[in-house]
Amino acid sequence: MVQKSPEFSRRHRTQACAIRMSSAQNAALFLSAVLAVFISLVDAVPAYSGLTELSETSGDEVQDVEGKSPLSERQKWYLMARDLHRDVKTLRDQQFERDFRETVNMTAYEGAKIKTPLLRPSDGCVSRNFSAERCLSRIYSVLTWYRENWSFIEKENLTSSLVKDIKHASKRLLEALNSQLQIADGQQDQISSAPLSVRSAWTRKITTHSILFNFSSVMIDSCRALHYISKRKAAHRAKDTKRPADRSSGKN
Repeated sequence: MVQKSPEFSRRHRTQACAIRMSSAQNAALFLSAVLAVFISLVDAVPAYSGLTELSETSGDEVQDVEGKSPLSERQKWYLMARDLHRDVKTLRDQQFERDFRETVNMTAYEGAKIKTPLLRPSDGCVSRNFSAERCLSRIYSVLTWYRENWSFIEKENLTSSLVKDIKHASKRLLEALNSQLQIADGQQDQISSAPLSVRSAWTRKITTHSILFNFSSVMIDSCRALHYISKRKAAHRAKDTKRPADRSSGKN
């Protein structure tokens, strides 16, 4: 039987250890590259909200918009939409606490809510089919529906100042969006929906909850889309301002 020298054994162990370390490093580099590509794809387009709240538009993103002066029109749209969402969400929570005090989770009434307009994935506001013009037009039409049916909420005994603020903020945002869209009164896309009827106290409560819950969801998706539009426009403007400098530097 051939005896292996201690020196041979040490070299063998060293080589095996080096191979394992190299494999681990390569795997780590590969995972880092995949993660970087994934993050860039996720950041490229706004996400569809579903039932999530507007946590993604707080913090650095808000500072990024508010820290620039003067604000562009699109940045103003986003800030108006963000404030409108905040008020609608507050009113939604107040009404739910008052009328459904015994229930902890709003999803308990998911099957009972009536249908009101929402932003759909096909509206051009999300994912790879993003279209600023189509998205803005849909936001305008949906927001118009909620403002036109806001009288249903005004009849509820909710915080009057908040109800008035939401009505006024909706009007301001619609006017701001229409400054670009130039849609005449009554010319926006017509949205069909079931009539808002009150057959009982329960129907009134669930209808009010449906309007406020869905309005809040609409504003989540609107905020994300408007924030994306404002960032994309700012990026194009930054490129345009750099081009003259790039041309002049090439001459020197």
